[in-house]
Amino acid sequence: MAPAPTRLGHGSPLIKAKIALKDPQRTSGFVERTTLFLVALKKAQAHELLDGLASAPRERARVYAQQLVDLDSATRQARVAREFGPSASLPTRIHELVIRSPPRLRNALYAHLPPSVRPTGFVPAPASPALQALASRLVRELRFG
Repeated sequence: MAPAPTRLGHGSPLIKAKIALKDPQRTSGFVERTTLFLVALKKAQAHELLDGLASAPRERARVYAQQLVDLDSATRQARVAREFGPSASLPTRIHELVIRSPPRLRNALYAHLPPSVRPTGFVPAPASPALQALASRLVRELRFG
């Protein structure tokens, strides 16, 4: 099948790839992420819940859902963590927040960061409950939000 002509009369390499032909294991579009989320939360009901999608995405989602259900639990959990876990820009965002924070907030932030990100030999100083709550929220939003 010839690629669809563009305004210039040539076939675009972007149009050649059909979404239905993509390998569902290597995509992370809306359908795949939604399917992964549904299988992770409601594995037994995932196929029923996918019926609400339009026909073309529904078929792709069903194939992907079956592939996910066939995986062992640890592999499925790893895929969920990779897809919905912290982004690659997390260290940069943490660094920017910490260097822009006043010293007392910086200390509270460090107390809420994972040990792998804290400075070596960090000893938390006492902080007010409000400051601790703020630091906790900021770190949570950086990691997951």
